Amino acid sequence: MQPIRQIYQDAPDSIAIPEALRHQPVEIIIWPLAEPPTPAETDANGWPIGFFEATAGSWAGEPLVREPQDDYEQRLELE
Repeated sequence: MQPIRQIYQDAPDSIAIPEALRHQPVEIIIWPLAEPPTPAETDANGWPIGFFEATAGSWAGEPLVREPQDDYEQRLELE
């Protein structure tokens, strides 16, 4: 069965449960939409505090190798 999602601009005092879902286990989540999200604290450069500490050294596979790059294509100069 597909989940049912209903957004109310003015929440009612009671919410009707569809007949097909009555008398069985269901999960109902009330999620207020009016609360503004809490902005993450950032450093002077705009990165979230602790971002680099949490991600630095995360690669656990074989060492990364940058292959040699080809020469740039020679193009005609613009006039």
